[in-house]
Amino acid sequence: MKYSARLILFISLAFMLGGCASPRPPTYYLLEPAFVAGDPDRDGQPCMVIGLRPVRIPSYIDRPQIMVRTGRNELAISESNLWAEPLDENIARVISRNLETLTCAEVVNILPAGRSGPADYTLRIQVAAFEGGPGGEAVLEAGWSLSKGESRRTITSQRSRFTNPVPGDDYTSLVSAYSELVARLSGEIARAIADLPPTLPRN
Repeated sequence: MKYSARLILFISLAFMLGGCASPRPPTYYLLEPAFVAGDPDRDGQPCMVIGLRPVRIPSYIDRPQIMVRTGRNELAISESNLWAEPLDENIARVISRNLETLTCAEVVNILPAGRSGPADYTLRIQVAAFEGGPGGEAVLEAGWSLSKGESRRTITSQRSRFTNPVPGDDYTSLVSAYSELVARLSGEIARAIADLPPTLPRN
């Protein structure tokens, strides 16, 4: 009888301790540049300055939690899988790095209040969709434009849509797929920059 009572007490304590266990700490993710710096076509001297305006993203993904599409009209957030920096800033940073590798341009971030010294061209990017799910498909839709100087006189503009399968059923695979999508968008913008006339002499 005493043994049974002790066993019941042990099981009760085990359940209590299990319920009080600390939750698993969140995992943080970053989009990463897809291209290696030091491209042989670039000799270190920029041929132009591209000013990148703050990237605009939909409000529903402007949050620390990674958003996952679970159905046609359904989205879910993961409290344990988070972006390590604001998503709009992460996208802008990666695109800047990609473009500086793919082109001869120097890319500078332009704050809404402007910057000292005008840019030769201004790049504006507005993301319309940036979503997917582990084991599914990642989607990036964005409109972008290049204008002369810091004006809104558009030289070229385009709306782009890219998809990429997510090979694994984990968030690392999802974020890797997102990085590939940002790389493809960067490549499309880089091709447009290559058609712009250089504004700075190259040694």
